[in-house]
Amino acid sequence: MKNLTLLLTAILFFTFTNLNAQKFKYGHIDGNAVYKKMPEVKKADTVYSAYVKQLEDQIKSMQDEYNAKAKDYQANEKTLSELMKETKLDELKSLGERIQKFQVSAQEEAIKKQKELYDPIRKKFNDALKSVAKKNGYKFIIDKNALLYFDEADDVTDKVEKELGIK
Repeated sequence: MKNLTLLLTAILFFTFTNLNAQKFKYGHIDGNAVYKKMPEVKKADTVYSAYVKQLEDQIKSMQDEYNAKAKDYQANEKTLSELMKETKLDELKSLGERIQKFQVSAQEEAIKKQKELYDPIRKKFNDALKSVAKKNGYKFIIDKNALLYFDEADDVTDKVEKELGIK
């Protein structure tokens, strides 16, 4: 019994010693704030907004054309022959289908453009975050917007901004 107690005491001692030796260093960051300060993000936002505006303008132009043709058809429907009615309705249907296809393609292209513009920025941000973690011995860095409580002493936001060259 005495040996068993001694053995259990030794196991508990080494367990707690091991836990203390493996103490992890945690940090937190306001990732959104840092990301928004990056000059590349502002440039990408400008380029992306202009690209989306161009697509929206094209869609609006197509819709205006559709609306004008539909209005013209309605205004002249009674004076048109059956063949002309059929031709104009086919034209409207075709234009409507082109608009729908263009809208789908425009959404896909906007997503591609967004990925093309922002993925390198996210990579740069993540690389800086990893660099700060390695340089400062952090095992975990968590975005503080997801935390309920955090100690300001563990905030690595300034370090990551410095790593990115943001003032």
